[in-house]
Amino acid sequence: MSTARILIAGLLLWPAGTGSGQTAEFGFGFGGSFSAANTVQGPFGQASAGFDHGFSAGVWGGHNHRYLGGEIRYLYEQDRLRVASGATKAAFQGRSHAVHYSLLIHTKPAGSKTRPFVAAGAGVKGYQGAGTEVLYQPLQEYALLTRTKQWKGLLVFGGGVKFALSRRLQLRAEVCDYLTPFPEKVIAPAPGAAIGGWVHNVVPGFGLALTF
Repeated sequence: MSTARILIAGLLLWPAGTGSGQTAEFGFGFGGSFSAANTVQGPFGQASAGFDHGFSAGVWGGHNHRYLGGEIRYLYEQDRLRVASGATKAAFQGRSHAVHYSLLIHTKPAGSKTRPFVAAGAGVKGYQGAGTEVLYQPLQEYALLTRTKQWKGLLVFGGGVKFALSRRLQLRAEVCDYLTPFPEKVIAPAPGAAIGGWVHNVVPGFGLALTF
């Protein structure tokens, strides 16, 4: 699914107006980025491949109506690609871009001082190797870290709490899990090797939002 389709789907779900208790919300935030490594099964044994810990930044626009809400979000992450086996490690600069629409379910109605919520959504995530390729890379018998771009389908699950700092300003604390199939073109398995499974990317963060 393309980024444009995700945005169109989100806009179709956007309420026609902000009356009848509906409020619009626009915010930005920063946080971390933590991913578990995936196993590379090769003819010479096993290694791990994935992404180092990094940082994230994002923006969102959403709507709220009593207990329910929805938002379109863009998230940028910078974390290095890596392959590791024992004390040997290869690393490569990397970044990603994610766009998704999520449904939010709050445990308290709009206007409350604190509003815990859970969220679930879907979209797309683009992985990109941004380092300098070399003739020889350590552990290249398991996987190659490449200067390549690849888009994958994305599922998002998470939750957090919104704190009302004033009538129009909110502080948000949250943790989300961004799940995609492994980007096998960006971290490419060597001939005879295989990398399977999903990337579980846990993103904790804080943000500020204006409501209207």
